[in-house]
Amino acid sequence: FGIQLLSIPFSIYHTFVIEEKYGFNRTTPKTFILDRIKMWILGGIIGGIIFAGVVWFFREFENIAWIYCWVGVTTVQLFLAFIAPVVIMPLFNKFIPLEDGSLKTAIKKYADSQKFKMKGIFKIDASKRSSKSNAFFVGFGKYRRIGLFDTLIEKQTVGELVSVLAHEVGHYKKNHIIKDISISMLATGLMFFILSFFINNPGLFAAFKMKNLSVYASLFFFGFLYTPISLLISIVKTVVSRKHEYEADKYAVTTCGVSEDFITALKKLTVDNLSNLTPHPLKVFLEYSHPPVLKRIEAIRAMRLDA
Repeated sequence: FGIQLLSIPFSIYHTFVIEEKYGFNRTTPKTFILDRIKMWILGGIIGGIIFAGVVWFFREFENIAWIYCWVGVTTVQLFLAFIAPVVIMPLFNKFIPLEDGSLKTAIKKYADSQKFKMKGIFKIDASKRSSKSNAFFVGFGKYRRIGLFDTLIEKQTVGELVSVLAHEVGHYKKNHIIKDISISMLATGLMFFILSFFINNPGLFAAFKMKNLSVYASLFFFGFLYTPISLLISIVKTVVSRKHEYEADKYAVTTCGVSEDFITALKKLTVDNLSNLTPHPLKVFLEYSHPPVLKRIEAIRAMRLDA
């Protein structure tokens, strides 16, 4: 909670100075404050439950506690993934069913052609915070929902929107969601396994000139010393994510059959969000979950030439 409080000035500067400077910000002070209050309450409840559970497991089960923590936290994460679309996300945005029309018809036609079941198509009032655009799927199985930012609907044609959604469908059809969840589960297991070596470790406490062993102090030390490992894991995740993006792009182009719509959609998203066209390769390797847009367009055009 203390870290969140310390980050408030930086969040204010980012939202009301940087985002405002480049024409993105539409957040009012009231919305900003309400968002923070909601996030603190949710974070306090969810984080408090997880933290209390981790401490209890390590106190009660010692050497095998990391397994219980792994199973418990993974269960909570999966549960949150299921309820987020209907419980958590509506706390921050309105999910308005997309009205009947050419866009809804085109999306349903494409989804049916790919045997992609979904709960509904929703327009999200993202414009109350930012002019940036996006689209996404949430939920699992027949409870999947399509979310379209209202800013995206305003700026893209029907063909372009369908191509963007085709990319998202590609993530499901290529099992990227399951793979990403599996990687996250393994990373969580590794984290708790390493944590088990920190808990009440006499050598660790001696290194910091501490005489009394404490689970809380062990967690504090772990938070600092795990950072390099966390960085390596995040790099692996970004490498896998960029590979998945290329595969989803290929799926979109193959199933939609109109690559120019997708290329135009990517260009518009890049302009709308002021994305960096030529980021340094090292920054891409370390941080980018998506390939630079010029690389994606180049790959799409190469697919078209190969076809």
